[in-house]
Formats: sequence, structure tokens, C-alpha cells
Amino acid sequence: MKLSVPRYLLTGLLVLLGVVLALSMGYWNIRPASFAPTSSQAAARPDFYIDNARIQALNEQGKTTYELTTTHAIHQVEDGSTHLEQPKLLFYRGEEPAPWLLEADEGLVTEKGDRVDLSSNVLLQQEIANQPARRLTSSALTLFPARDYAETDQEVKIEAARSVTTATGMQLFLNDGRLQLLSTVRGQHEVR
Repeated sequence: MKLSVPRYLLTGLLVLLGVVLALSMGYWNIRPASFAPTSSQAAARPDFYIDNARIQALNEQGKTTYELTTTHAIHQVEDGSTHLEQPKLLFYRGEEPAPWLLEADEGLVTEKGDRVDLSSNVLLQQEIANQPARRLTSSALTLFPARDYAETDQEVKIEAARSVTTATGMQLFLNDGRLQLLSTVRGQHEVR
């Protein structure tokens, strides 16, 4: 005895079997748990942002210690850091009337504000009356405001009066303006 199954029923069963297989494979490959945010996505969750911010800090005597302006600041929930776009920092130290100017394309301030990482087109300069301006440029710089100290392990270019000096790595003590170049120091001086 031969069982004959209508063609439409056999085709329907094969299609149904194919759909069930596709759905089960899709579930194993794309589980609902895979749509939960990963730790890196959760870490990048901001709780507030500020456009065109200007922050001024004063010391105990009411004198300005620094002024920070930025086009856009984003504060992150998880680590408390603040990401800055085009930060510009005027950093007043000691009794000097001329502040240090720090600028960069990007910046990152730690939660406690004890470290500021600047990156992309970093500029650091100070103009003191009756002295030639000192201008330092680098691709990255880390500032420790409470210690009046800045450093980089990247290449740095220093322009002052009629000289240009390049080096790899630098330590700068902002209170007294003392500068240590760490390696590969080269200088070019114009004599008049």
C-alpha cells in the first residue's frame, strides 16, 4: 500500500520546517541578552553636558587660580570624568601676573580634577612682560593642577625668541617655569 501525500501539504511542511530551523538558528546567534549594553557602552553613559562652558576657580584669598572655557563638556556617570572639546585653560601660578595658557582639541578631566589629559594640537605658552614668549606644542600633555606640574612622553617643540628646540618627553614645573627635556633634544638658534 502506497501512501500519497498531496504536494501542497508536503511543500507546506518543508517550508514550515525551514522557518522553524531559521528561527531557532537566529535565536541562538542573536539572543535577547546580546542586546543588553556591554560594559564599554555603559561606561560611556553621560549624566549631563554643557555647551560653551566657562569655569573660574578661586583660591582662599579670592584670587583666580584658573579659568577654563570649552565648547562642549560631557560628564560621564560611571567614572566621574569630564570630556572636553576645544578646552582653553588660563592657569595662574604664584605671584606671577602672566598666566600659562593651555589649549587643545580634546581634553579629559578626572573625577577629582587632579589630572587633566590634553590631546591633539596641544599648545602651552606663557608671555611675561619684557621677555620673549615661550611656546610649547605637542600631540599630548598631562597636567596635574594641584602639583603645578605638566608632562608628556610625546614629541615637543619649544619656540622662544630666535630658537626652536625639539625633544621627546618633557617635564614642566609651572611655579618656577623649570623645564626638563627627556630625550632626543635638538636645537636650532638664530644668531644676530
